[in-house]
Amino acid sequence: MMWIVLLPLLLAVVHYLLAVRHYGLLTPDGLFVCTQLLMVIGTAQLVEPNSPVDVTYLRIVVAATMIYMVASCVTYLSLRARPDEPSSDRARRRSYQVRAVPPNRRVLLATGLSLAAILVYFSAVGYSAFIEGLRGQLSGNPADVATLRLDSYAGDTYLFPGYANQFKNVIYPALVAVILTWAFTRPGFLARVGGGVLAAFAVFGLLGNGQRGAFFLFLVTLAVYVLLVNRRRMSRWAVLLPAMGVPFALLATYALGRSSGLGESPVKATSEELYKRFLNDNQLSGIAAYRYTESLPVQYGAEWMHALLGILPGDRGSTLANEVFATMYGSMLGTAPPSLWGSVHYNFGTVGVLFFAAALGAGLQLLTFQTLRRPVYNTLELIGYAGVTATLGTWAVAGPDALLNLGIVAYLAIWWWGARWNRSRQPVVELRPAPARRRDPSAPVDLWPPGPRPAVPGPSRRPGSPLGAPVGGT
Repeated sequence: MMWIVLLPLLLAVVHYLLAVRHYGLLTPDGLFVCTQLLMVIGTAQLVEPNSPVDVTYLRIVVAATMIYMVASCVTYLSLRARPDEPSSDRARRRSYQVRAVPPNRRVLLATGLSLAAILVYFSAVGYSAFIEGLRGQLSGNPADVATLRLDSYAGDTYLFPGYANQFKNVIYPALVAVILTWAFTRPGFLARVGGGVLAAFAVFGLLGNGQRGAFFLFLVTLAVYVLLVNRRRMSRWAVLLPAMGVPFALLATYALGRSSGLGESPVKATSEELYKRFLNDNQLSGIAAYRYTESLPVQYGAEWMHALLGILPGDRGSTLANEVFATMYGSMLGTAPPSLWGSVHYNFGTVGVLFFAAALGAGLQLLTFQTLRRPVYNTLELIGYAGVTATLGTWAVAGPDALLNLGIVAYLAIWWWGARWNRSRQPVVELRPAPARRRDPSAPVDLWPPGPRPAVPGPSRRPGSPLGAPVGGT
């Protein structure tokens, strides 16, 4: 069945040449296509060629992915053809200025409250699954991390894990990224040390309950954020900063003991686990979910509504992922969610998949094309947009409830907060281009590559003021 993969791959090349090459892969549209291609390739490797159910599911995934790309291309060409739309190229999209939000009382208060929520959560749980797993691997007595992980968010004692995740997986690490950006505009060493301590707590929160998905998602968010701070120019920072998280990801995989070969070759075993993470796990879960739901009646959105109600305290929400898990492993103590397209099919049927794919293609292309067109942005706005980009762009499983669980509302709130920061003209620190830093070593360390700074209307630095002094927002 691998031949069917060629169709979306060829269309992806056309999609890239028409649209993605103008704004890059690290956008909602570009990331989503990459994610769906991984789903297509992994699914094609796992389906049973002699199973009509499996073949039908693969065709649905391929058709939905291709319809998405066609709708995205059509939307892009329509937006480019508008009379009021100037020529769109990389140079114009890079012509915005970035200003770092300093850690004033509001930022520090939000960061402190988020850190407090993380510490209270793990204190209530009584352990960190990551630390317990790592301790067990190092001592030669591996802990039952699977049970620890499950008890930390679905045990007998309800500890509001979904709400805690918004702080430990989204709000706190996002604010730490903003603070670190400001810290690296300071000539002193103390600010960077403080930022490093905050970053260590962020890693602890992301990995603490033994789930790697949130950590991977934030690495993608960080990559997008660094790219945006660099005005959509690739630089060593866009690769270096996310790459610094890879050792932690490998360490987390080792600590969780997911592979039987850990004792013989930890590096090989953890690498295999990462491969399974991207090309096996979600795809296998999607196939199992479709086998389970294809004979059930179409829900007409009822399952999505039930899942969305699960965000309310005490409401378990949809149990579909648990039921699918039971068909695979004989126990409800785990989740195996359907793929995005499998979830749409279960809720709205085959026709619903086609319409949803087209609407999503138009929507994500519109979001990609229309955002970041102002002359000035601050780091709160950029981390919020980066999180929205990563969340939407990596949407591969389940329905809209997955976006809520992954923190899209929290990222939208941070984005909105950054926009209000600009309108309220609160202090910011201008990230100066590299030539200015070379002329004056005391200039703030920025993440911009060498090049001319765009002219930006609004308040500017007074003659003779020190580099890095606060300037007004616009």
